[in-house]
Amino acid sequence: MNPWRKLVEVAPAIAAKMRAMRPPKLRVVADGRVLYWALAVPEEEDLEAHAAFWGRQKAPALEAWLVERLNFLEEAFPEAKEVELWGLWAGDSPRLEFVALARKKRPQEVGHA
Repeated sequence: MNPWRKLVEVAPAIAAKMRAMRPPKLRVVADGRVLYWALAVPEEEDLEAHAAFWGRQKAPALEAWLVERLNFLEEAFPEAKEVELWGLWAGDSPRLEFVALARKKRPQEVGHA
């Protein structure tokens, strides 16, 4: 299973952690390469307002937004072996806090006797 799928599987737990941390931005790193320097994390109220504007019955939750972003990135970077998510707060010394990490499992190496 690739790391994007692993993160999608635990999206509810990641979203809960993000709700508690309240990072205004999310940094996404794959295989040591920054894919998003500062992806704006929407507030739940903003998701609801956006849904209401477009006449949707139910607003997408933070989990759905996160899954949508992860799916988009998986399409662009399907070969990623390791994906990190970091909460980001701007400032003269930006603050980064770990959110999640997923790695592609490596096949077991066969030893020789």
